[in-house]
Amino acid sequence: MGRWSSSRRTGGVLLGLLVVAVLAVALVVAQPSGGASDRRSEAADVATRDDSGALPGLPQIGSPSATEPPPEVAAASPYAGVGTWLSRYRITREFAGGAPPVTPADVDAMADAGVETIYLQPAADDPRHPGLLSEDLLAEWLARAHARDMQVVAWYLPRFGDIEGDLRRLQQISDFRAGDRGFDAVAIDIEFTDAVELAPRNAALVELSQRLRSALPDVELGAVVLPPVVTDVLNKAYWPDFPWAELAGLYDVWLPMAYWSNRSEEGFTDPYQYVGQNIERVRDHLGDPCAVVSVAGGYDAQETAEDYAAMVRAATEQRAIGVSVWDWPTTPREVWPAMQGYDVEGC
Repeated sequence: MGRWSSSRRTGGVLLGLLVVAVLAVALVVAQPSGGASDRRSEAADVATRDDSGALPGLPQIGSPSATEPPPEVAAASPYAGVGTWLSRYRITREFAGGAPPVTPADVDAMADAGVETIYLQPAADDPRHPGLLSEDLLAEWLARAHARDMQVVAWYLPRFGDIEGDLRRLQQISDFRAGDRGFDAVAIDIEFTDAVELAPRNAALVELSQRLRSALPDVELGAVVLPPVVTDVLNKAYWPDFPWAELAGLYDVWLPMAYWSNRSEEGFTDPYQYVGQNIERVRDHLGDPCAVVSVAGGYDAQETAEDYAAMVRAATEQRAIGVSVWDWPTTPREVWPAMQGYDVEGC
């Protein structure tokens, strides 16, 4: 008691320091909307970029929060990374003759070039060959590709005149096994416009897609679509009134055929511009700025490494999970390094 009364200045200083300390604590505790919240926002942005690959300034609708894992389709999808395409005219005896020009023995060269996914056409809407094609070769493709840790996506071209036949073949594709190996995903090539008028074609496409989704609920389905730059701008009569809205919830991944080598129109021959615009338009039509896209580009032997580097740049900026090229035999070996190691998780 006597010590307190004889040390007023010291006590005052201590009291002042105590008040300052209390006020400082109170300010820190009571700051939900100032610097602390800004720091949390920055941390969330960093976490979002790390976990989901979203870039600053891109729409975040439907993207995961910083504490949620990214969607599986964007993290470990068969459509992710670098891919190459092969049709039945390259790989089957039925359409390529007794010695197809591309065989399972070519898998090693594909893997060495950096290819991670092979897109194969194992069946066709052709009455001469109602089932799967060259099943022994399909089995060998799966065995060799999986041995090199590659994925194999089966793609199929419907003609919209025989939905039952399409569904039967698609079920056969999904059920096909070589030992314990099967196709890693199934993609529908939506581009056939002959023979069936627009309204019944759209109706058939929607019905096929709905029934396929119901039949294969656990299969990662891809929609290989015409480039919207063509159908929206360059040739509106090609497939007008495409049923984007009806298909939006039925496919997991969208694969626009952004073949800039097909273009001669001013402003559309540049791979960077053409690929980027097609990805943007696909998402606009779907009403989803983060729709999962894996873009197909090329094609022909005249395309350069610089062309494919431009495709990769556009796909990266648009957060496409994969890039692929039509097709393996016509793609110069020297261009593959421009795509090698593509790894984007989506937005």
